[in-house]
Amino acid sequence: MGNSIDDTRVKRFMKGVYRLRPPAPKYDITWEPNLVLNYLSKLWPNHTLSLEDLSKKAVTLIALVTAHRVQTISLIKTRNVFVNQGSEVIIKIPDFIETSRLDAHQPLLKLPFFTPRPEICPALCVLAYLNRTENLPVNNQDRLFLSYKKPYKEISTQTLSRWIKTILANSGLDTTIFSAHSTRHASTSSAYRLEVNLDIIRRTAGWSEASGVFAKFYNKEVIVNDKSSFAQSILSNHCN
Repeated sequence: MGNSIDDTRVKRFMKGVYRLRPPAPKYDITWEPNLVLNYLSKLWPNHTLSLEDLSKKAVTLIALVTAHRVQTISLIKTRNVFVNQGSEVIIKIPDFIETSRLDAHQPLLKLPFFTPRPEICPALCVLAYLNRTENLPVNNQDRLFLSYKKPYKEISTQTLSRWIKTILANSGLDTTIFSAHSTRHASTSSAYRLEVNLDIIRRTAGWSEASGVFAKFYNKEVIVNDKSSFAQSILSNHCN
């Protein structure tokens, strides 16, 4: 009986704390993807880049045009990367991730061949990265992203986040405010502003149709210096 009373008091206390200090989104504003795409467009041609620059460019482009978490990107395996009839690169993620559940589909990342601006084409960049790393001396490692220095080995989510933050910093963004995860805020907010259908935004980023996460935490005012494709909208806006 005493435990039941104590439990009730704890629940009432926690409700009071929630009302006084409800959870707040990390960012009140976000950045325009063009700021980063402008920088990445200078890292060209892909075959002339150092492995370090090519690695950081590839992971940042994937983050921007898929709006997925770095955790998801870190799980990409080379055997799950496919070219779909020359129109896009398809990446399957069969591993358990943060949003995995019985009634949800696993992520399917789609990287278009963006012919208007090949220097920011995510599909070309990933294929260039695969070509560069194909013959590296690695032992039984099939993760897409490897360290760019010997010994070449699989890297952690934290390392990928540092790579993206380096690109953000080089693009002129304040990385004391914006983390690698801010790519998710930037691309989804920008896509919404560009009138991409909300269902497409949710589906691309891995949210359910009924999810209110985007409206509550991700739809932010974009700092600015009916499209059917999320990735194409992010990249096409760079051409305007």
